[in-house]
Amino acid sequence: MITAGVDIGTRFIKVCVTDGESLRGSACEEMGPHFDAIVRSLLKEARVQAQVGRWEIKKIIATGFGGHLVKKAAFTLGEAACTAKATFFFDRDVRTAIDLGGLFITIATIDENGFLETTHINERCAAGSGKFLEMVAEAVGVPFDMISSCAAKSCQPYSFSSSCAVLAESEIISQINTGMKPSDVLAGVIRAVASKAASLIDGAGAKDRIALIGGLSKIPAIKDTLTKLTGKQITTLPIDGQLVAAFGAALIAQGKIIQKKRSIFAKRGAA
Repeated sequence: MITAGVDIGTRFIKVCVTDGESLRGSACEEMGPHFDAIVRSLLKEARVQAQVGRWEIKKIIATGFGGHLVKKAAFTLGEAACTAKATFFFDRDVRTAIDLGGLFITIATIDENGFLETTHINERCAAGSGKFLEMVAEAVGVPFDMISSCAAKSCQPYSFSSSCAVLAESEIISQINTGMKPSDVLAGVIRAVASKAASLIDGAGAKDRIALIGGLSKIPAIKDTLTKLTGKQITTLPIDGQLVAAFGAALIAQGKIIQKKRSIFAKRGAA
């Protein structure tokens, strides 16, 4: 049985295809114009990768910030529920998942059966987000995949006086113009992002062990700093961190299909 999940984030669109046992295919692309065309293209890419025909996908579930916009979806689910499902699929010892995405930090606590318990989300501000770190990296001329190695060279991480991304950007530009090293700027941003995440983890009463997902999970320095700040075991999953919610949506679609078939059989038996 083949199902798909579509996660519409604030920055990227992600698609996963599964048979319920493994991730069969996936695709990811930055948000842009012609939204429906991008979704169709990504579904096709993931389907081809999974080596399944168009009509073999029995159900599509959408999630994420713009999940309600996916016309092909049977319905939309909250991102945290999808995250919990996928996290438990890969690691049954994880009780908390923290998603560091483009604009939001989301924490999902998971019970012993793999179901979502609670959800905690940071305030709607770019500071402490993936977009903020990306913006700073671009300002100092460091490619995204080189952020960790650059920050590791820092001897004196910069401490921001503003918690607002807009004001912090001006502050960064000013510091760069006065000769501050890019490594110190990036190390300071990484610590600022990790500090916000750590505060949310503490407020959520997050349980060890914690899975780090989302786009920022690809930056080792984030994980290392978060581990130091929280004193908790931070792990990553054996899947691209950006795909977790989409994969969880596809997995949940498997259960929905099973439930639907059972109800049909029950009606037939009653008849």
